[in-house]
Amino acid sequence: MTPRKQQSTSRLQPTPAVAWPIRVAMVLLFVGLLLACAAAWVVPIEVFQQWALDRAGTGEFAKFEAIGEAEFSVWLVRIVSLSLLIVGSILWRDLARWVAFVNAAWTGLMQVTRTDDDGAAQAHTSMMQRLRTVGIRAFLCSWAVLFVAHTVHAIGLRIHDWPYFRFNSGEVVLPNMSVSNKAVIRYLQQTTPPHARILVASDQKLFFLSYYLRPRTLLHQMHPGSEHVIPLKDQERKLEAYRLSDLSAEDLSRMNHDFTLEYFEHPSMVDAKQVLDDSAWIAFIRGREQNPNLIPNYLVRLRPAGAHQP
Repeated sequence: MTPRKQQSTSRLQPTPAVAWPIRVAMVLLFVGLLLACAAAWVVPIEVFQQWALDRAGTGEFAKFEAIGEAEFSVWLVRIVSLSLLIVGSILWRDLARWVAFVNAAWTGLMQVTRTDDDGAAQAHTSMMQRLRTVGIRAFLCSWAVLFVAHTVHAIGLRIHDWPYFRFNSGEVVLPNMSVSNKAVIRYLQQTTPPHARILVASDQKLFFLSYYLRPRTLLHQMHPGSEHVIPLKDQERKLEAYRLSDLSAEDLSRMNHDFTLEYFEHPSMVDAKQVLDDSAWIAFIRGREQNPNLIPNYLVRLRPAGAHQP
């Protein structure tokens, strides 16, 4: 056996005793995890939720978010601390072998990332090889740092999203949507086939509707006066829009479609006499809101292509 192989094999052998700083550090970590696990599992979640609620901001959803984030955080601490305790107990049983394994793995990593040759004849070539070695190791370190940073950031986002999403997907929750937008999306999902082409006349920006109604295609002749306008909450800023009657026969023939949809929310665009025209929509929204006498304050009318438009 060559000296290099003998050296590599010796690193894999367990040491007779692990240095006491490692054992002391593991004991301290084990005690901290045990305290965290005990506190997370013994103290009711409601206590942590109340603590978060008392420190929540004054925003519209601050208290709702604080309660949900506290619930997720407690369960995260419970699962992670218990898992680390189990893993730590497994490591402690044969710590010498694990330390030897980590040492051998680290030594192997240093060897495979080394490109310089001590026997290089030219100093310039040796310097370039050393620079490549440093570059490869810096690249690996940067990826490790990015992995940790992205993992922490992803967990933080999941904690923030938990009150709204729970275990639901975006298709179920429809985030960043108004109540009326959500209702229209659900209505179109139920009443139109998946590959329908829908010609829409609306004073809404339909980007989110188009996304969540896929594979349906929404055709929207946007008014030039609203193309670059940012809408405000609760129709505080009116968006100019075409009505179906404003579209010429050439426009209609050019945009091959299966259905026409009128969807207007601004009071100046809604005729109170027309909001009950679509009986299927009215039945849907009344059932959704569980109010048999509901009269929506926005207009939704869906018709097959070629149907009479009053």
